[in-house]
Amino acid sequence: MRLAPPPPPGDKTMPKPLISDAEMAQLLTPQERKLLKGADTGFKLRNRFLMAVVLFFIFKLLFFPEQTSIDLNIPTELRDLRPYLQYRGLFIVVAGAIYYFSYVRDWYFERISLVLCTIGFTGLVMDFFNVYSWIRGPVSPLVLGFIFLRLAGNYALLMNAIRADRAPPLPRTFWG
Repeated sequence: MRLAPPPPPGDKTMPKPLISDAEMAQLLTPQERKLLKGADTGFKLRNRFLMAVVLFFIFKLLFFPEQTSIDLNIPTELRDLRPYLQYRGLFIVVAGAIYYFSYVRDWYFERISLVLCTIGFTGLVMDFFNVYSWIRGPVSPLVLGFIFLRLAGNYALLMNAIRADRAPPLPRTFWG
């Protein structure tokens, strides 16, 4: 350990040890390192947005799958998508619960948010082949709005995954 140069003759303070940033990083716990970096203030806004998107799609897919088929302009003979849409809604419930549990408890949050972001983009691509391919006529602005809403939700998940090391310190809540 190196000591700082001696203070000027009139200064009565004790010399302080000099530590490099690498040595300091080794001494700190992960929680202390997060506190030094500072929390990302966007987490609160992104999590509220994600909660609103998740609740919207859960409500629409679980309780109104027939109306969703009509909104997508799918022909009446192919409206057997109801079970598929409800399964997608149940999947969103499970994935959302895992995501928010990992966020609140800091349980592998970095990995889970990245995995769910990947699953979200994969689900969007799957829906292009399984659902959106059955649309008759031009794509309505409502469908484009759904797609852009999903893209915005996936972007928020990606930003949370990238900035997971700057998540607010524990204890965490959704709204505070």
